[in-house]
Amino acid sequence: MRNLLDRPFVPGAACFALLLAFVPAAPFAREGVDAVGLAPSCSADCANSADPAVRLYAQALDRITRESAFASGDRAAIVRQMLNDYLSARDPYSGYLSRDEYAAYRQMQTGAYAGIGADLERHHDGETLIFPFPQGPAERAGIRPGERLVSIGSMPVKGKPLAVLAAWATGQSGTQVKLELANQTGVTRIVTVAREPVSEPAVSEYTAGAARVLKLAAFTAATSTQLKALLARWKPGMPIIIDLRGCGGGEFYGAVDSAMLFLKKDEPVVSVVRRDGVSTYASTIAGLKLTQPVFLWQDGQTASAAELFIAALTENGRATSVGRTSAGKGSRQDIEQLSDGSALILTTGYLSTPHNVRFDGRGLAPQRPVAEGASTAVYLRASGIKE
Repeated sequence: MRNLLDRPFVPGAACFALLLAFVPAAPFAREGVDAVGLAPSCSADCANSADPAVRLYAQALDRITRESAFASGDRAAIVRQMLNDYLSARDPYSGYLSRDEYAAYRQMQTGAYAGIGADLERHHDGETLIFPFPQGPAERAGIRPGERLVSIGSMPVKGKPLAVLAAWATGQSGTQVKLELANQTGVTRIVTVAREPVSEPAVSEYTAGAARVLKLAAFTAATSTQLKALLARWKPGMPIIIDLRGCGGGEFYGAVDSAMLFLKKDEPVVSVVRRDGVSTYASTIAGLKLTQPVFLWQDGQTASAAELFIAALTENGRATSVGRTSAGKGSRQDIEQLSDGSALILTTGYLSTPHNVRFDGRGLAPQRPVAEGASTAVYLRASGIKE
């Protein structure tokens, strides 16, 4: 799952670069709670709560703040750390956003910011890798694809949600941010990157030999419209190649809508398995009348909404996947705002393919494998297309 550091995290899916997506919920408000969701002290109301867990938690918090030799006495800070530590320890994609962090995240939605021109990818072990965009400010500063991100500014990234890291990395155009990076041997270095307004089109095209290739960098609300326009001008009989290598995901519904362009009405797209049941999404339209073969190129950085798209097309017999096993980011995150303006990022479901295969942590194996690090020419040959 990735976070796009030069584009806003768009709630709704999967991603956001992340599921798939974060869907903001209504503010959480409950009578008698303060900014962190607990009574200001272990009052009679708290002590007499009908929920034993609430009574225990409030009692422990009261004892820590009043009696612990190491605690600062700042109850809100203790609760924030507890929430984030619990969530990040249980799930690499969940976490807590303070009021300021969530406000910075929401500011990204307005477009009034500049970025460093890179994606972040969160691994299941909690490590965060950075992938600069070609010719972007991060690449020009010397950052190499796949380096491990240790800190942004003076803030360690470990245990922090990608939404927070994106907010830290963005800011006013022309300002600088220092990133601490580590290579595979653990040697660290500091790189300073100047923020710039950066844009990478969600859908573009290029030629590879005699082939015309669509490059899909991310799924957004506009991706399906852009795909439809490009496919409308596709030469009859020419194979359709969609390059999803390095695509870290995007919006859940952006991927669903894009997949429906290739499917028949009522064909399954994806299911989301939640604690309270399963939600299944099927095509609501008759897709484009495309008769040529479709090839989907994937690699180990193909994740989230991109995996959803690939599974929908391949398992409905509409496309052939080529490349390496994908990243295996098959979960959905939602944002739940709390009463003080802070928020929780929670993994609320897992994706299941049309054949009821859950790929989170496993990835999707390609139908036509290629060697690690294979060139575009190798992908072409594996697709049965002459260079």
